[in-house]
Amino acid sequence: MSNRYSGTLAGGLWALGQPVLLLAIYGFVFRKVFKVGFPELGEHSFVAFVACALWPWMAFQEGVQRATHAIVGNAGLVKKVHFPQELLVFAGVGATFFIHFLGFAVVLIALTIGGEPFRFDGLPVVLLAWLALFLLATTVALVTSAFQVFLKDVDHMLGPALMIMFYVTPILYPTTQVPESVRWAVAFNPLVHLLEPIRAGLMHGDLGSMGVLSAFVVGGALAMMAAVMVFRRLSDYFEDFI
Repeated sequence: MSNRYSGTLAGGLWALGQPVLLLAIYGFVFRKVFKVGFPELGEHSFVAFVACALWPWMAFQEGVQRATHAIVGNAGLVKKVHFPQELLVFAGVGATFFIHFLGFAVVLIALTIGGEPFRFDGLPVVLLAWLALFLLATTVALVTSAFQVFLKDVDHMLGPALMIMFYVTPILYPTTQVPESVRWAVAFNPLVHLLEPIRAGLMHGDLGSMGVLSAFVVGGALAMMAAVMVFRRLSDYFEDFI
């Protein structure tokens, strides 16, 4: 899993370039075609608004999807060598987060050079949110990768589920644009509480989410440890099904 980005230079460049292409498409469609504008943008561009949440989302989405195949995709290694197999999941999620965090940093620097007034004093919130997001992605991937061994359709269900989650998470729009009648449901989406602080930190220098994010990190670490226990319990049967 972790060698996905190390095989070729073109593969690494595509991993960095894909979100840039998506960002350009979203910027053109929503800003130029539909002429979307939000009061929350303030002095920031729509491209910057989307960029703050798109890269963390891409890291989460790809990290979960790639690591879901960590065991099945390394069946030969799992059968021949005895080692902590959860390391394959950590490697898959970790490699994905690394490349997208690198792309995130490059885009922020490029937008800043282009005149985007980001508030880098909000970086502590941004880094803490990325850590919480990594823990969440790893927790989910530990469960899905184990279930993928026994239920071969997990990855087929995961794709549509993540697509739905993308559109119900305020990535292309602010939370205030969600109708009040269903806004209460937004609170149950953990990604909202992780992506919104990144945007608030970079666009407004808001550090008010540090306490909530710290709680997410602690809860995420505990959830990940529980997921590791479930994974290890199921791993005793991996060789019989892969």
